[in-house]
Amino acid sequence: MTEAKPQMGPGGSTESVVSVEGSMPTQTPPAGVVGLLTEGPPAPAIAAGMGDAAPSAPASAQAVAAVGAWQNNKKITALWSINQNRNSWAGIEGVGWKRLVNNSDSAIVALTMLASHAREKGSIVNYREESDGMIYEMYVF
Repeated sequence: MTEAKPQMGPGGSTESVVSVEGSMPTQTPPAGVVGLLTEGPPAPAIAAGMGDAAPSAPASAQAVAAVGAWQNNKKITALWSINQNRNSWAGIEGVGWKRLVNNSDSAIVALTMLASHAREKGSIVNYREESDGMIYEMYVF
């Protein structure tokens, strides 16, 4: 079920957090990030009047079946995670939100650490995305 709780956001503002087990990011990223990462229609939670939500993939990207491929020379501009098992996301510049693979605890911890290091240092990232849209492998330069 869905649960909304007010929480203190960056700069002391109150944000509404909607938690749905196994869902996409539901907390609004900082205002400057949303414009950089999103394209297309708003996330379903916004459309349903449930409050702010993190961006979803563009509708055109969701309709196309992807094949595992390497994405090179990208930058991670945002990170998102929540206190749920294996639910961590990275905002990729010019791409949008991508979920980090959730098939094992060690994989998601390692990818989250690499993504946070790349975000902190502003490093170039090469990552492998599979047909399910998740990041399975990452190199940070």
